Amino acid sequence: MVNEKDVKPMRRNNKWIIILLVIIIFVLISIISIFVYDKKQEEVLENIKYYSEIDNSFYLQNGKLFIIDSNDKSIQVPGDYSQMKISDYDEENHQSKINLGNIYFYYKIDDKIYLVMSNNTNLDDWTIKEITSETIGIPSNSKIKYIRIYGNYGYIFYINPDGDGKILKSTTEGKYWSEIKTDFTLNDNCTLKFLNKYGMTSDGFLTVPSEDGEKCDLYRVDNINEETFEKIDVTKLYDYEKKVDYYSMPTYLDDFGTTIIVDARESKDNTNLNKFVSNDNGRTWKTETEYQNQKKEEEEKNDEFITKFNQMVEKLDKNVYLTDFENYNINSNEVKISEEKAKEIAEIGFKESASRIAGEGIEDTVNESIEIREVNANNYFTRKYNQSDNVYTKIKRKAYIVMKENEMGNGVMIYVDVTTGLIIGASAFGD
Repeated sequence: MVNEKDVKPMRRNNKWIIILLVIIIFVLISIISIFVYDKKQEEVLENIKYYSEIDNSFYLQNGKLFIIDSNDKSIQVPGDYSQMKISDYDEENHQSKINLGNIYFYYKIDDKIYLVMSNNTNLDDWTIKEITSETIGIPSNSKIKYIRIYGNYGYIFYINPDGDGKILKSTTEGKYWSEIKTDFTLNDNCTLKFLNKYGMTSDGFLTVPSEDGEKCDLYRVDNINEETFEKIDVTKLYDYEKKVDYYSMPTYLDDFGTTIIVDARESKDNTNLNKFVSNDNGRTWKTETEYQNQKKEEEEKNDEFITKFNQMVEKLDKNVYLTDFENYNINSNEVKISEEKAKEIAEIGFKESASRIAGEGIEDTVNESIEIREVNANNYFTRKYNQSDNVYTKIKRKAYIVMKENEMGNGVMIYVDVTTGLIIGASAFGD
């Protein structure tokens, strides 16, 4: 027979065991939920991270597409993207900051291509354009390697089922397409890309490797004016012990969208690179070393010019030029300087202006005049290179205005104080 005193402790123990099990289950559920949430967040972050180098990142979540604008704000793009795979996205198809239509990407479902476009830079007006193999005139099951529309102009680079590459061009916003004939063979190893930074989208580049991948030619095409690809030979100006003939797709070297650079090597797998730089979208090239040396030399010359300019300002003759604007307090406007003397003083100013500021109206003068009127002093002569123009409104003086002008309508006016004879400012006019 069970003792009732023994049952109560057992019941209490079972109660605590149940409570403990509930706590354990709750903790496990929390851990699993956190893990699942973290995995989802990790996927989103990875998607964002993957496209962090482009102007506007995007991510997929529950079949919805979100663009992240420049203010880190998520903007939902209208449409159903449940069948879109982010792994299929090609960064080279991202088009942003384009005034004539912003294509952010395309995606494919079966034999259809969908262009997702923002019609303005505010990202609040979207268009989804459907393009099929039939409408662009390419065989079914072709591989689309590159698609781009910029305003009226567009390019499609695809590989047909036989492995042959073709390039199509549109001048009708992607409605009609025609094939561009090339004198070289295109295949899946070729790459087409239009550089797109700060709106500079006119020049495209095409790499055409040989079948063995050990040789590569580089071509350039102008988006609007041309339909032919111009071959670029970056090695013909240089003498190397070994011919360098494999080129990567150009990328931007600077932050202004004006300088591009390509990697060149003896073979695709070779790690010894030579870099070539162009400031004119591939028309002319320099080695990176030459470019950096030239850039350094130009910077040194510019620094030398600035130093010399500022030294000339510091050495201005204080008996000729007003340099202490804070303590220039002349109460009288009595004319104590003659016109001839004012012209003589102004001539010093004209020569100073010609040497470092503006040379117009000096050696090629066709009109010259002098008059007296009230003007405000300014820092035309005393402004250093990194300083802005300044008009001293508290110093309003009667001055001789001595003007010289050339036949192009360019010239300089020098202000000579009628009382002190100091040059208190000047101005240049014309182009």
